[in-house]
Amino acid sequence: MALVQEELLEGTFGAAEPEHFTWQTETPYVSDRERELVRRAFEPLGANVLDLGCGEGATFLHLGREAHATGVDLFDEKLAFARRRLPSCTFVVGSAYELPFADGSFDHLLIRDVIHHVAEPARLVNECARVLAPGGRIDILEPCRNNPLIFLHALTNPAERGELRSTPSYLAGLFARRFFLDQVERLQPMPIHRLVFHPQMGSPSLAKRPAVARAVRAFESLAETLLPELVWAYIHVRATRRG
Repeated sequence: MALVQEELLEGTFGAAEPEHFTWQTETPYVSDRERELVRRAFEPLGANVLDLGCGEGATFLHLGREAHATGVDLFDEKLAFARRRLPSCTFVVGSAYELPFADGSFDHLLIRDVIHHVAEPARLVNECARVLAPGGRIDILEPCRNNPLIFLHALTNPAERGELRSTPSYLAGLFARRFFLDQVERLQPMPIHRLVFHPQMGSPSLAKRPAVARAVRAFESLAETLLPELVWAYIHVRATRRG
């Protein structure tokens, strides 16, 4: 089952996506919100950090972290791109089910937008616990199915169906077996910038128009005031490895 799932992921996500990387890291407004999101979820960083499912390396770029930073991903084409953009980082091909690192190699593990793609999440959790040192920290950032944008995304994209199981209680229960849960929070109530400024669904050029950017910011600020956290778009779980 795991092998079949990895083959499906390769067909959808196996190629490097330079345009998506540029959209995440350079597009006005979008890059600011992305940087704000990952810094809120992942900082303060540990001394020896692993990004599981790092893709093209956008998270490390937003965090400004290169020394003692390692990324692992299934797809070498993505990692080849990451090595060119972040030459001081280390990038390694590997599966979340069999991470190519010794026990206790890291003191901080980052996982963004990975859990909902995994067919056997309990195996991933066990590997995370194995490569973390006792007392090491893990930060998980996942979409929340209760958000209308996320729910629609899952329904219209077969490769994203796993988002339909993604809730705070699901993630907390998954990691509580091997970790002490320190924090479960919701982030970004209604990130419509991901639609309005998206290369396919909208237009990144709109982000360069001050009036449009102000309108999007005003909408998202209002959503933060009015929407209950139950429907916010992202879930952040912070946990500590049991000794």
